[in-house]
Amino acid sequence: MEELQLKYVEIAFDKQTPQKVGTEINISGKIDGEIENLEYKFIVGKGGVWNTIQEFSEKNYCIWKPKREGEYMVMVQARERDGKKPLDYLAKEDYSIVTEEVSNTVDKETSIQDVTNDEEIRSACNDQESNLLASEKEDPILCNIEFKEAMNNIEDNVVFLEVKEISRAEKEVLISNSYADEEISSSNDIKEVEDTVDNTQYNEEVLNKILIENNAQIEPSFIKDIRIDKEEIKVGEKCCIEIKTDDENLYLYRYYIKKNNEWDIIKDYDKSNILKYTANESGNKEFLIQCKRMDSTETFEDHRIITLKVREIDKVEITNFKCLNNSLIAGEKLGFVVETNIEKFASNEDIVLLYKFYKIYKDGKSICIQDYSTKNNVYYKETEAGSYRILCLVKSIFSNKEYDDRAILVYSVKPYKTIKINNFVADSNSPNISGSSIKFTSEIEGGNKVIYRYQVNGPIKEDTGFIEKSEFVWKPSEAGEYDIILYVKDINYKGDYEDLKRITFNIEKKSEKPVKILDIVVDKEKKIIVGEPVGITVNAEGGVKLQYAFTIRKDGRRLEGVDYNKSNWINFIPNQAGEYEVEIRLKDKYSDKSYDAQTVIYLKALEYLPGEIDYIILPYKETHLIGEAVEFECIVQNTQNTLLKYETKINGHSIEKTEFSKNKKLRFIPKTAGKYTIEVYAKNVKCTSEYDSKKQINLYVSEASPVIETNIIANTLEGHVNEELTFEAISRGGKNVCYEFYLMENNEWRKVQAYSRKHYYSFMPFTQGKYKILALAKSYYKKVSYEDYAEVTFYVKGLKG
Repeated sequence: MEELQLKYVEIAFDKQTPQKVGTEINISGKIDGEIENLEYKFIVGKGGVWNTIQEFSEKNYCIWKPKREGEYMVMVQARERDGKKPLDYLAKEDYSIVTEEVSNTVDKETSIQDVTNDEEIRSACNDQESNLLASEKEDPILCNIEFKEAMNNIEDNVVFLEVKEISRAEKEVLISNSYADEEISSSNDIKEVEDTVDNTQYNEEVLNKILIENNAQIEPSFIKDIRIDKEEIKVGEKCCIEIKTDDENLYLYRYYIKKNNEWDIIKDYDKSNILKYTANESGNKEFLIQCKRMDSTETFEDHRIITLKVREIDKVEITNFKCLNNSLIAGEKLGFVVETNIEKFASNEDIVLLYKFYKIYKDGKSICIQDYSTKNNVYYKETEAGSYRILCLVKSIFSNKEYDDRAILVYSVKPYKTIKINNFVADSNSPNISGSSIKFTSEIEGGNKVIYRYQVNGPIKEDTGFIEKSEFVWKPSEAGEYDIILYVKDINYKGDYEDLKRITFNIEKKSEKPVKILDIVVDKEKKIIVGEPVGITVNAEGGVKLQYAFTIRKDGRRLEGVDYNKSNWINFIPNQAGEYEVEIRLKDKYSDKSYDAQTVIYLKALEYLPGEIDYIILPYKETHLIGEAVEFECIVQNTQNTLLKYETKINGHSIEKTEFSKNKKLRFIPKTAGKYTIEVYAKNVKCTSEYDSKKQINLYVSEASPVIETNIIANTLEGHVNEELTFEAISRGGKNVCYEFYLMENNEWRKVQAYSRKHYYSFMPFTQGKYKILALAKSYYKKVSYEDYAEVTFYVKGLKG
């Protein structure tokens, strides 16, 4: 039968619980959204017995006037009028009825969401945090960290009983004598029982009265024995209760369990004489079993009450809660693990533990980072530095508690690893000469985005300020002694620096060099796209102080330019596709010439980045065989905007083509032998031509791998006349390998067994002497005489004495 997937319906009361007996209570059902054509049914239950207040109708409200005090369950069901399901919506709500006056009546409806939809996790945390990891256990402020349990459990086994089908005496057993008096007024045959009598004895007396009054003509005892497979169980364990009668197939059985001094029905009458019970709380559990014949009109004809002891599960305690990281850095994965006192015994006792983790911010807000699962560890990536707490809740999978134990770990996350200069060196040694270029490099550890500051102290001071470039080229123009200091820090660090190192240099004077352009660096020389900035940097030497000028042209027309200044770089954005001409001129500040050095570079701007295949990766195999899958992958740049097309050829004949797609892998299974050529075409998604680039690979497919390492195994190398000898040939590789045997006797070879799948040869020598066996091997489909062979020599002696 298909399981019902019930949706949420809200129950609203015009008066808050509790209320006095006899008070009229208005009950209404509300469903999110405007859904038409719905029918509603209202039911109340107490002690396992349910009574319908209002049958299915279009009215989504009813009036309930309780006559007795007690704890009630109010249930609202809803269904579509013409729907196929018996039930579409379901909700249950507890309601208390008392005998005293109450003063908590409200005029407005109370929404169930006001009570249950508060999903914020409240947990107060002390503001004083430690930078070291600290463990706190059993913080009482965090008792309410769990979210409220869901209102409805659609998997509950709800038994609907009409009150009129239950006799007064049976109700006395199920829901107490006083309640039965009011609900069933038509039965007056059983005498009242004193309230002071023990409840168990009282129930048995009532049942005996039922047997005497209602079953006087029936055999008084059908139940011969009741067997329980376990005398004692723990919470979460199952037990089996089996009813033994003279013939189990002739009777119906009904089962109750006592809760809060009232009998709750577990299973209504059916033919099954076995009850499987799962314990969800500890204590002595009483079960009432009723039995009657299948054709009987009586409520029951025999009964038994049995007791089962349920023990609490072993107490779960957290013994260790630690972090798995040596350092806690923002942006890196953090790991935490929890250990308990029963983990080492869990495999033996089959105890399953569940763990739940919350991350708690400094302001008290929290978030669940792992719901209950069997994983005792949790990993997550913290994006922001700061002080945090992590709360772990642990419980047994069968525990009916919110949690069995909990612990809190306090930790601090740093924004990055501590910055440290491991090395600071120059590409030339001291002393050096003025006018030369000295390049400084460094190796830095830690930080997220490191910025560098180079400071030169001496006759002429220089200071780069904090820059992102890790290298520094210094051109001393004056002789003297200098200190070059490197300061480093993270870009978000507010202080002056986090580490420093220095190098001392002695500079000697040298005559000036002529101005010379050494190098021109274009940051996007191979990937110049329309609309993207292009940076051009000029490296030059010579002169005292160099100045640079740039002019950009297209189709012979000047677009823009920069006059002489000390900046050796320029950025420009090409607006159209085509070829651009960039003229670069240099001169010394004091030069009288229009320029001391000049050059022109040409840049080509494209509408898009052409699709290019860098590599075709194919797993290495010595031999490719028919029927074995061949798979390869293409490595391309600008992957998301590159499309690929594949064409497969066999011996130069095209057999398959694919359309252009983003699939970078191809897998095929060769069905015939031969030379396979795979041609791969690549193009950008904006490409209007057939393709941008093309590459191909070749591979050879064989019907089978070659036959190798053929050997002959003989049962003996010294035989005797009239004694049978057997020779077995074995080899590696091939497909459906066949063998042919030759025998040399008296120095003459002769074929003794033609090619076949039979891989051994047996014969009986009749003369003494030297013999040889030759075994030829090849695959069945190979059109060759043989692929491999093996030979063995043996001797035959006379008859055994």
